[in-house]
Amino acid sequence: MNKTLVLAFTTATALTLLSGCTIYDRADSYMKKPVVSDVKKDMTKQQARAIGGIPATSITMINAHGTCDSYILGTRDGKPINYFVSYDQNNRVLNKGFQSCQEYDTNPQK
Repeated sequence: MNKTLVLAFTTATALTLLSGCTIYDRADSYMKKPVVSDVKKDMTKQQARAIGGIPATSITMINAHGTCDSYILGTRDGKPINYFVSYDQNNRVLNKGFQSCQEYDTNPQK
């Protein structure tokens, strides 16, 4: 009886660790996207777009000042993985992160 319990626990632990690796690998692959890894604060919009490519959407923000480009890096569980790059009034990168421009504009952080 104890051997069965130990085997079940070991199997469950192994499966949990393997699923965690898959999630980590997925997250790691997003970090390697040029728009994530190479776009830096204070770059010009032209420089950022040369690295990130054409954004999925581009908006003028309401709560934050400036504009914002939103990129879709992939999907997870059928939902898009968003990444935004915001620009100040001088078209310089102000902020960036893993959410859409609309989400960022509701609670902008500098």
